[in-house]
Formats: sequence, structure tokens, C-alpha cells
Amino acid sequence: MKKITIVMMCLLVIPALAEKLNLANPLVVENFGANIIKNKLNSYDSVALGVWYLQNNYSSKWNRVRNDEFERDEAVTWAYEQWKTKLMKSIPIEKKSEYHLYLNSKFTKYDFKREVFPIQALSENSYMSYAGKGEYVQHYSSSKLSFENADEKINFVPMKKSQAKEFINSRKDRYGNIDRALTSHYTYIITRFVEDNEFTSNGSPMTIKFTAKLKSVEFMDKNRKHILHKVDFNDTVSVEPITNFHH
Repeated sequence: MKKITIVMMCLLVIPALAEKLNLANPLVVENFGANIIKNKLNSYDSVALGVWYLQNNYSSKWNRVRNDEFERDEAVTWAYEQWKTKLMKSIPIEKKSEYHLYLNSKFTKYDFKREVFPIQALSENSYMSYAGKGEYVQHYSSSKLSFENADEKINFVPMKKSQAKEFINSRKDRYGNIDRALTSHYTYIITRFVEDNEFTSNGSPMTIKFTAKLKSVEFMDKNRKHILHKVDFNDTVSVEPITNFHH
């Protein structure tokens, strides 16, 4: 089966974690890393972390003090406390928080026997790649999100033949080209997250392995104005497909 890496679209920049949570926002991923580190903070070398943070965030200060061991010691202690203060401000992870994924998808040729449009979207072997912001926990390393209940069997939009014909006509340009692009909106909760590549005292990049459980998916037009079909993963009940296809 085809693996899906970073093919998501994110139309909104998320300024705060209180808004719709999306791992496409590096700050959200960074927050997970911070929560992992907070739980084992005493296992790190504070001097090494102070040096790393000073070098990466206050390079001019580091260059001024690096040759004087007393000034260096004070600056390293200060830098470590700056990093630790920022770390402690990270937001605790809520276990039942809903996260959102907007995936560029497309529908393929109509299946006349099943009366559906198959959709290229998440499958059992799909995963997404993300990165942290790189300020104090993560660098731009590849953290992976997989889904424990993804099922390609639900990747379709049911539509009667007459409706499907109208739908195709609404997607044609004057040259007969058919726009088959869709957006798949997944809502999920994160069930597990662990360090895949360990963050160390010298600031080496952390990667996180995320496991998630899908709650629902909405297959919608690419501009997110109309929901064509919705699947609830809890009871696999789908809404009726829409019948107004015009832009």
C-alpha cells in the first residue's frame, strides 16, 4: 500500500495551542517534546544544556565569555535557567484533546458497480511526518504520526449515478479537464507519544513517535466549503452525500 508522508495542507497559522490542534504546527510538536523532557529533567547535565542553549540562542554572549571560565560559568548557569523557565511554561498534554489533519486528496474514476467515487487518502500503512519548532527541545527532525485504526475501506464518496454525473460536470473546465482534488479532514486523539530519537544534554535533535486513533473523517471539496461524505470511526455511520455540487 502507498505510504503518505507530508502532503497535508494547513490554511490557517495556529498562533496558540488553545485553537484547533494540528501537528503541522511546529509549536504543537515542540510542546510534546517539552512534556517528555519535563518528566526526566533531573537526568540531564545542566552545564551541557546551558552551553548548548547559550551557543544556539545567544552566540554573541557566548563569544564574549567563552575564554573566561568565571564569566563562562555564570553565563552558562543563566542560559540553563532561561531554557528551564521556558520549558516549564509548556502546556500539559490533555489525553482526550482532539487534533486535526487536513490532507490533500483526490477522487478517482467512478465505480459504477459500487456507485461510489474511490478516494486516495489515509490507509492502514500511512504515516505523517512532522517537525518541532527548534527553539528549546526539537530541531527540524522527522517525527512520525501513525494511526491505529486507519482503514482504506472507508475511502469513498457514495453517490448515485445521476448525481455522480452532475458532480463530474460541476468539476469540468471549458476544455473538459476534471478537477478531482479534495480535502480530507481527519479528527483524531493521540493515544501514545514516545521519544524515537532521544534529546540529549548537548541538544541533539529529538524525534517523537506518535500513535493516534481516528474519530472521524470528512471528505470535502478542496476549498472546505462542502462536505461530500463523513465517516464516524466510533460507529461507522456516514452522513448522506450532498446533492448541490456547484461552486
